[in-house]
Amino acid sequence: MKSDFTHIGHAMIIEEYEAKSLVRTTRTSLFSWAEVYLNPYQGCEHDCVYCDGKAEGYYMHDDFGQRIRVKKNAPELLETYFKKQGFFPINREKTSTLTDYFPDLKKSADSTGKGKFILFIGGGVCDVFQSAEKEIKMTRKLLQLAYDYKIPVYFLTKSNLILRDLDLLKKINEDSYACACFTITLADEQEQKIFEPNASTTHERFEAVEKLREEGIHSGVYFYPTLPFIGDTAENMTSIYKTSKEVGAEFIYCWGLTLKPGRNKNQFMNTVQKHFPEYYPKYKELYGNEDKYGNLDSKKFEELELVWPEIRGYKLGYELGLDYSPTRYVPEGRINSNLKLTELLHRLAYLKSFFVKGSRYEIKQLNRSARLLNDLSLDFSAMDNLDYQKLDIDKIVLPYIEEYASSGKSKVLEELEKLSYDSASKYLKSKKDICLN
Repeated sequence: MKSDFTHIGHAMIIEEYEAKSLVRTTRTSLFSWAEVYLNPYQGCEHDCVYCDGKAEGYYMHDDFGQRIRVKKNAPELLETYFKKQGFFPINREKTSTLTDYFPDLKKSADSTGKGKFILFIGGGVCDVFQSAEKEIKMTRKLLQLAYDYKIPVYFLTKSNLILRDLDLLKKINEDSYACACFTITLADEQEQKIFEPNASTTHERFEAVEKLREEGIHSGVYFYPTLPFIGDTAENMTSIYKTSKEVGAEFIYCWGLTLKPGRNKNQFMNTVQKHFPEYYPKYKELYGNEDKYGNLDSKKFEELELVWPEIRGYKLGYELGLDYSPTRYVPEGRINSNLKLTELLHRLAYLKSFFVKGSRYEIKQLNRSARLLNDLSLDFSAMDNLDYQKLDIDKIVLPYIEEYASSGKSKVLEELEKLSYDSASKYLKSKKDICLN
């Protein structure tokens, strides 16, 4: 089926089609603790200039911002996936099973399923709350399924349309966990509209964070990407961090800009040349290395005397009491101690990568051990030191595990977070950069 409608002065084409697949699984990270991702949409009307979803590697269509393709059978695919995992629609009034006649069976039926996971509805490229969702309501259908099957959910959006589904988010959060986060990059809304032309305004997104937090829903900010010379200034970053704190955000995840060669980079560079011509030559220097992943040239970065946004962001967040990553939620049926230890090791690896330099070997082993423990079927908290040593974990990581096993917390992490703050402060002082303090 194909339909057309006009929104914000431009024509939008919606195409529905039967998809063969919907769900993909991935490893957890500080970026997201979700392990299962899905997106019923291809294409995104927000049409953000910096979006790497336009990169050829994602195999998206050329008219990415004007033609939205919808997997019309997404609900059926998701329900089939849930059932194959052994889950049961415990919150559904009618299930067409014996539990409709014997309600007490619902609890026992649900408990036979596998350990659950956090479901990321969005996938990170095409926004599931873009304007097409107003008409199609596909995301709401998927959210309803998550509630039916008691599956915790995670969202990342640039649209306050998510507030339409506050009723379902509240019910899921009461049952398990719901987290709805917002990409927020620019405090100046004139600049924001240049790079995010059809998304909700920065103010509207902050209002949405505040509303979600007032209703008890978890929410944070993805300050990603920070745009060199435009969004990574002390003024812009301080404004976003302070406002995030004021509206009750639980964390800010901060990261820089990547520009993958091809249409992703070309559109962005054309936009900078048109609206910020004074920065265009500098962008050409920064991203002239044509790195296939879109990473900037770090030598040019230093020559241009830029400040790494992750470092300034960490300092701001530490001073305001804003975490640098969402706290991990442990889904039903999973081993709490294992998943919390995984979070700890990922945090240690992150801090040692960017602030208090650890060896490449140690960082690699921290992340490797985190992945191993994430999938471990035995509860490490019930093991002793000899058992730990039988696991395929490098000895460089064992002290962190043993400390956490004995106390349930990590003094090492607390100390490392403070050292990271001191390191960030020293770095910014050397750059004569003043923000907040």
